[in-house]
Order: sequence, then C-alpha cells, then structure tokens
Amino acid sequence: MKTEISTPATEVSSLARPSIRMTTVEVEQGKLKGARIGDSEADYVAFKGIPYARPPLGILRFKAPEPPQDWEGVRDATAHGPVCPQYNDRLQRLEAGSEDCLYLNVYSKTLTPPQPLPVMVWIHGGAFYTGSGNSDFYGPEFFMKHDVILVTFNYRLEVLGFLCVGNEDVPGNAGLKDQVAALKWVKRNISVFGGDPNNVTIFGCSAGAASVSYHLLSKMSGGLFNKAICQSGVCLNEWSYNIYARERAFQLGKLLGLETEDPQALSTFLKNAPVSDLVNIKLPPIETKHKDLTDSILFGPVVENAETDVEHFITKPPPELVRSGCFAKVPIILGFTSGEGMELGKHFPANLNLLLNTGAVVPRELKLTLTEQQLRHADIEIRKYYFKEKPLTADMLQEVVNLETDRLFVYNIIRFARYHSYFTSSPVYMYKFTAETERNYVKKFYKMDSISGCCHADDLYYLFNVTCQDVPLTSNSQQIIDNFVQMWCNFAANGNPSNANAVWKPFTDSQRNFLIIDREVTCVANVDDENIKFWENLYNEADLEAR
Repeated sequence: MKTEISTPATEVSSLARPSIRMTTVEVEQGKLKGARIGDSEADYVAFKGIPYARPPLGILRFKAPEPPQDWEGVRDATAHGPVCPQYNDRLQRLEAGSEDCLYLNVYSKTLTPPQPLPVMVWIHGGAFYTGSGNSDFYGPEFFMKHDVILVTFNYRLEVLGFLCVGNEDVPGNAGLKDQVAALKWVKRNISVFGGDPNNVTIFGCSAGAASVSYHLLSKMSGGLFNKAICQSGVCLNEWSYNIYARERAFQLGKLLGLETEDPQALSTFLKNAPVSDLVNIKLPPIETKHKDLTDSILFGPVVENAETDVEHFITKPPPELVRSGCFAKVPIILGFTSGEGMELGKHFPANLNLLLNTGAVVPRELKLTLTEQQLRHADIEIRKYYFKEKPLTADMLQEVVNLETDRLFVYNIIRFARYHSYFTSSPVYMYKFTAETERNYVKKFYKMDSISGCCHADDLYYLFNVTCQDVPLTSNSQQIIDNFVQMWCNFAANGNPSNANAVWKPFTDSQRNFLIIDREVTCVANVDDENIKFWENLYNEADLEAR
C-alpha cells in the first residue's frame, strides 16, 4: 500500500536543500509515513526509525530480541530512532541514547520500480561499542544514484549488546542476534519499499565486516541474505571475538559494587543496573601470561555456552568454524585498506613497552597453541621480518603500522577468502583500497600523514555522504566515489562487481586476483604476496589440502 501527499518540508537532504513530500507504506506491523526527498544529486524515499524488534527493556535486557509489536494508525518515519547508549568515538562525546534502540532506516529510489530492486543492508562498525546507522555518517546519497535499496540500522553495543555470563539470562551475542532480527525484518517487509527479498547483500566495515563474516558462518542467519561484503575485517581477526567474556562480566560486577562468583546473582544485578553504568566501561587488564593489544576491546562476540537452553549464534571458535567450512554458499567481496595498522599505530609509542614483551607481536590464536619455545621462535621471526633485525624503538612507527596491518587485518582477511573459496563454489572477489584524497579523514585525524597507506575506515568516506564531520567533496574524490559505489551496486545486483572501468577477476587459492581501488582501478595478482606467504608458513596453512 503506497500513497503520496504534498506537505511542507521539515528536514533537508545532506547535500542540498531538497523538496520533500510525504509518502506512506504499510509493513507487517502497520503504516509508516516517510519522506520523498528530491534534490539535484539524488531523488529517493527515506523511511527512518522503523522498529525491527521489540524494545529490549526490563527482563529483555541482554536477551535475544523479540519480534516487533504492531502499532495503530500511521507511524511517523521521518526521523531516526534513538541510538544505543554509547560513547560516540567518532564525535568523542557520550550519547545517552536509549536501550529502546532497535530501529532501522530504509532508503529507496522508488517504491514502484519496474522490477524489484537489489537490497543492500549496511552493518555499522565501531569496535562493538560505538556507532549507529544514522545518516549523519551513513548518508545514502551516493547509493541513491543507483537502482538499489539501502538499509541501515542500530544494534545493541558494548555491555548491552555483548555482555556474556554464559547462562540463559545473559548468553552473549545479543548485538549479533539484533542484526539477525533486522535481516528477518528486511526479508519480510522490503518488498513494500520496492526491494527484492531474494536479492539481499549484507555489507559492513571493521566490526561491521566481522559481523558480516559471522553471518556467513552462523546457522541463525541462514537464508536471510544472498551476497556479502566484508571491508577491513573478518571473524578470524583476533579483535573480533572475546575469549575472556566471563571474566569481563565478573570484573564489571565488581566495578559496580557486586563482588560475587555466582553467575545468577551477577546476571540479576547487571539486569537491574542503571543503563548509564553500562556505558564507556573501563576495566583493568585480564591477568594472562601474554597480554595483547586487542584485549582492550572489553565486550564483543563470544563463543556461546552450547549447554544453555537458548538459540545460539555460534558455539565454536571462529577459526574452527572457518577451517571446517561452515560457510553460507554465497558470493563475497573481501578487502582491506593499504594502511590498516594506523588504527593501532595511533597508540604508538605509548604502547612501546607492551610491544617489547616476548610474544607481543605473535597473533593470539597462535599463542594459545604454541609451546614456549615455539612462541619465542615465532616472536623472533616476526621481529626479524618486520623490524629488519633492529630492536624496536619509538621512531619505528611505519614498521609497527606495517606489522599491525598484516597481523591484525590483512592476513586473516585473505585467509578467510582462501577457505571460503576452498569450501564453496561461490565466487570470491578481493580488493586493496589505496585511494588518498581530501576525503581520507581518519588518517588526517590520527595525524598519520607521514605514514604510507590508506588508514582503516578511510574507505567509508567514499561510500557514504558524511555530514557530522568536515569532509570535503571535490572532483578529486568524486571519480573514486562514483566508481567504488557502482562496483558495490553491481555486485548487489548480479554478484559481479566488474564495471566499465575494470574487469574484476575472482580470487582463488591458486589464482589470487585483487582489484586495486584508486583513482584508476586495476586487477592484479598476488598482492603483498611475500608478506602473506610469511604468515601462511607461520600458521602452517600454506597448503590448505595438507593442513
């Protein structure tokens, strides 16, 4: 059911002052009033703040989301819903938000296309503790030049989304289960916005990309999407899963005034804690033999207790799931920026002493399996390779960035691609993003201009119209934006991201093709091959057949 009526404009597009008309649709839960926004750059329909699950309040705190409730009359969908309570890392401020935060936004070229449009569902990043799907950062205008529907949404973050005690009350992964609920809502309702429920692409960056890769592995997400794009992250990256979840939960209880060893007492206490006590948490380091930089991510995805009487998202460690081939058989795009490690380099040389410890440069996954002698050997080999046999000093920022680019991002992204290609017949497309223009905001913000490469998350500014930060848009970057977004939309439409500017060849373990995304795009083979082979030998995975 779709109607349009003229009405005075009450909000503006992020690119220009547009003409706005109200428009309505009817979803399963009731009628929605959105806005048709027209300007010189794009004309599209926007429906914001749509509840995709029941508010997770009271006894529902920390639990999996429940189906959304119906409403009477016409619900206003012209403004975003509340964000999850958080420290907004991007704007460096606390945002009270609301626990009632499970809302999504739908942007469509038209409600009545000649044929259903491909659907692109964006999962925002933010280290599982910050971010939202709001258009101040994820403005849809670049996508609305193409025949696609864009969906963005909020999910629970930090303690609210990823606390895990390991019992039925607090089983963990509530934030990932929120994402599943959003995908179910899209599957059931997107057709009224002109979308094709059988042509859904999920995509995200950083923690959002890791989330996408989890959906590729979880049975809970089966059948809810048809393609996937992971930008700068997969579930194999050690920052994407927490192996100390239960310890962190009890630490939190102690911080807030309850020192107990009783999981039920802790669950009850935290369910009743003021929400303001559960935001921007600072906890002491976990007492482990070998500390890791990524231990600073306090709450994130966990391996759930398989004995609990709840529906589980995952119950085995991500490396085990990947090595056993538990993949959704769908086409995927995977990639990274050329300087991912700046995300860790911003803490250098403050973290120099930590990096000097034996084993500090060895990936956590390996540390859990190596003997002390093997660990020392791996540590020596890594330092020899990345630091050129020099002792690490405070002036070696570039070397640290190079190490962390490969150790905490690139190697495991390529590793995920190899296994997906090995176990499925679905195409895998790999890319390396190297473009640098005035829109590389994060690199400038981190004051990394002297470091080579494109920073982690800089590619987002070429996909979305960002208005909450001062990000220029010039002809210098417009060509990259147009090409980048078109490839993503082509992939969403038909599973092949190639366009008039480049034939993007699929990646296989034997034919490792990559697309270099810059002002010009070129398809090349064996990107960073020497570095990747170094890590494959270290992980003993050079030959997947013999692993």
